[in-house]
Amino acid sequence: MNKPLYQMIYNELKQQIESGKYGINELLPTEKELSSTYQVSTITTKKALDLLKEEGYIVRKPRKGSVVISNRKNEANFNKMIIGLVITNFSDFFGTEILRSILNYEADKLHVMVKITYGDIKKENEFIQELMDSGIQGLILLPTSSEYTSPKILELIAQDFPIVVIDRLMDQLPVCSVQTDSFSASKELINYLFDKNHHKIGLITSDSHVSTIDERIDGFLAAHVDANRAVSQKQIFSVIDSVVPGSSRNISEDVDLIVAFLQQNPTITALFATEYNIALLAKSAIERLAKTVPNDYSIVCFDHPTINLFDLNAFIFTHIEQDQAAIGEEAVKLLLKKINEPALIEKVNLGYRLIEGDSVTRI
Repeated sequence: MNKPLYQMIYNELKQQIESGKYGINELLPTEKELSSTYQVSTITTKKALDLLKEEGYIVRKPRKGSVVISNRKNEANFNKMIIGLVITNFSDFFGTEILRSILNYEADKLHVMVKITYGDIKKENEFIQELMDSGIQGLILLPTSSEYTSPKILELIAQDFPIVVIDRLMDQLPVCSVQTDSFSASKELINYLFDKNHHKIGLITSDSHVSTIDERIDGFLAAHVDANRAVSQKQIFSVIDSVVPGSSRNISEDVDLIVAFLQQNPTITALFATEYNIALLAKSAIERLAKTVPNDYSIVCFDHPTINLFDLNAFIFTHIEQDQAAIGEEAVKLLLKKINEPALIEKVNLGYRLIEGDSVTRI
């Protein structure tokens, strides 16, 4: 029995995609063009293209056409949707739970290809291209920078390729994102210190150009404005570099810088560190001054590694705990939604918890 015409067209187009005649992100001929080539109706060509879509070879984009998203190079994952994950780095206090959540979400249906840039923008661009060449159908991205967006990312956004950015707002770009509400979380931390009678609070952050840091600084300033408390630029110290992926600065140099900052601002009684490693540097600087946390200075921060229950002497900073498992899960859900709705632009802000530790005292 002869195969239906749409099945024959489907098989031929599939063979052309798998052989590389049509590469990833390239357009297939339109229904009308295929109709003319095969001398069939557009109803028949539409069936062939719909079958390619169902099999995961293409996506149908309004006003654009049929875009190739997979060439089935990875036979081991033939029946799984392939997505890419590009991240700067991950550690025991931020990133590991996000990674675990992404890898575990519908693991029987999704194959995740992971690349780590370690803050190298050139590698970020190269890795994204590698993943595209591997036939990924969507991309989850923790970008190196919010100020500089790699040309490859801009190209994919222009093509409506499914991308979800995590831990970065990137509000200047039409791209989906998932992140913690860092602005509100920062305000809550500062108000917590105000409630402990700390009137002069210093903010210590890296010189990393990411929107997350900007939001935390904005939250710090907004808390002061809302409480009608004076705040000056002298209270913000934003030159820490050793915590930035790929940095060549010695950790000890940054500790020295924090020591100098504290000596120049003797009225400061509490510090807000925008990440856990900076909190550790600040604690070391305080100890170099022969002082202690929290007796002489209080410290709050974002994120914290999980404490071993058997470590009875563990020191815990009062901190913001991000729901990292939710970040990972929501990122995958949003990406799958974006794959099915190419025009979708959605920015998800997730909640958080303030965890009280050993690093703050009332004065």
